[in-house]
Amino acid sequence: MVEPGVEYFLNLVFKLRKDTLWAKAGYQIAWDQFKLPDYKAPGMQIGESGRGSLKIQDGNDAVTVTGKDFIARFDRNTGALVSLKYHGVETIRTPLRPDFWRAPTDNDRGRNMVRSQGIWKRAHEDFVVTNVTVIKERNTLEVRSLAFLKTVNANWETSYKVYPDGYILVKARFIPWNTNLPSLPRLGMQMTLPAEYNFISWLGPGPHETYCDRKDAPVSVYAGMVDEQLYIHYTEPGESGNKVDVRWVALRNSKGIGLLAGACLGETGPVNFLSVNALPYTADDLEKAKHPHELTKRDFVVLNLDLKQMGVGGDDSWGAWPHPEYQIPCQQYEYSFWLKPIGPKDSPEKLAAKAKF
Repeated sequence: MVEPGVEYFLNLVFKLRKDTLWAKAGYQIAWDQFKLPDYKAPGMQIGESGRGSLKIQDGNDAVTVTGKDFIARFDRNTGALVSLKYHGVETIRTPLRPDFWRAPTDNDRGRNMVRSQGIWKRAHEDFVVTNVTVIKERNTLEVRSLAFLKTVNANWETSYKVYPDGYILVKARFIPWNTNLPSLPRLGMQMTLPAEYNFISWLGPGPHETYCDRKDAPVSVYAGMVDEQLYIHYTEPGESGNKVDVRWVALRNSKGIGLLAGACLGETGPVNFLSVNALPYTADDLEKAKHPHELTKRDFVVLNLDLKQMGVGGDDSWGAWPHPEYQIPCQQYEYSFWLKPIGPKDSPEKLAAKAKF
């Protein structure tokens, strides 16, 4: 029986039947995965059940929304989600903001990415909010903001819609007024979480890092520690640990409390997959270090929830760009995802399977 909101895959694995000179019986020699066409969209959208209610406090500096087991607080002047607590436990350290940069890889350094695409490195720092709108409806609260990015002459729109059961729908739109700028290394949003949220699990390709031009990996549920996601065997640190085609990702502390983020479901599956990265280092940390031992873990987790990141390339390491289909031209983009604070008994799989907005 096909369950609503669930994707199905057929996995084929080929293993040795007998010992050989080079491997023991049971050694995997080949695999493949096929996505099956069986998919049934969730029958009810989030918020349609009418269960639960929100308590809204609208002040001069902040808008606070209280649900059954969570409290969300938005900055009235910026529209940012500055706090999200589950039974009083904070899950956010710094709010989501636009992000367009990645730490250069060896291939990026070979083509001098800082010179060719460097305009995007600090584009988020001159982020000026020009308008914030709060919309209160019967059972939801929506906070919209419009900001201007001076360096790249672009607008960034963000919308947060809070539902009684704790789901927060996030929509973002990038509107450049000058499309003649270089392609973007990354297009998405970044936030930080307290360091205690060091346990990560996700549904997507894995378990190793994946990129839009490097994702030959089976889709499954994977788990590990955040500080294990950095691949330490590169000769020089750089962008590392990314995960593409992510359906959902959860970061939890030792008590099982945490933050769940995921792709919105539609009639045929996820509306847009996410490109996700969670590391205890900033892009600046990775860019400045010449050797892995020079990296010092931060007292927070850097979480990227992106629409996309450009490919890593590899035709050569002294000038070649990623192929055109793996670049991000400077043009208008929009995407959406959802957030939800979770407790130790919450199942990410079950919560994600009903995330139809």
